[in-house]
Amino acid sequence: MSPAIEERTQPDRPGLIAALGLESGPGIISVVGGGGKTSLLFELARLLPGRTVLTTTTRIFASQAREAALFCSLDQPGWQETVAGAPSGVLVAGTLEERHAVGVPASVPARLLALEGVDWVVVEADGSRRLPVKAPAEHEPVMPPETTLLVSMAGIDALSAPIAQIAHRPERVSALTGLPEAETLSPGALAKLLASDAGGGKAAPARARRVVLINKVESETTHALAAEVARGVLEQSGVERVLAGALRGDAALGWSVWPG
Repeated sequence: MSPAIEERTQPDRPGLIAALGLESGPGIISVVGGGGKTSLLFELARLLPGRTVLTTTTRIFASQAREAALFCSLDQPGWQETVAGAPSGVLVAGTLEERHAVGVPASVPARLLALEGVDWVVVEADGSRRLPVKAPAEHEPVMPPETTLLVSMAGIDALSAPIAQIAHRPERVSALTGLPEAETLSPGALAKLLASDAGGGKAAPARARRVVLINKVESETTHALAAEVARGVLEQSGVERVLAGALRGDAALGWSVWPG
């Protein structure tokens, strides 16, 4: 492995906030891809310093929306006052339907950040149907232009089965990687997808930092695979760092970080 992407030498792997470089705000964090975006939203609400508002510009399952500290929809009278007085971790969506919370327009996250006392807005900016990897459609992601950090996600289990089984929009994953849908992604192919301006970097605002996060990395085997993905990502331009770890694993393990 080249020195540029060796894992940071330190006694303990950093926690999620340090690994993402989010020690101070304010900022708008947009999350795209697959492999645990909603889990990342709630983890950031728990860990970020200051007061955090969660939202989506696409849609999330209603069952997930109900996990938030408080839910607020734009069709509620006085929603801005409700959000201004809400605890950290409030989730704002357009409406709450039977199965889904429908997203807000891309202009809303900046309005949320402008509310008094709000330090962070975390946005789920596309959907993946709970699959570990995806490639965006023409209309995706719905990216707030004021995004300061873009996190492109995948689960390491994206390498465990054919593209047709593990990908949302498998035909687009196939087109971007050059692999048939019946084949399994290699670490290099996953890296290409995550780093691509048509994949994980699609619609990234010019001023936004870009980070890749590989989730569900909980063993030596999956860590070695994540390191291969990191190598491939950082050989391409535009990504500041790659993280590997587990959002629902042992938090004491921390996160591996490969800086660009």
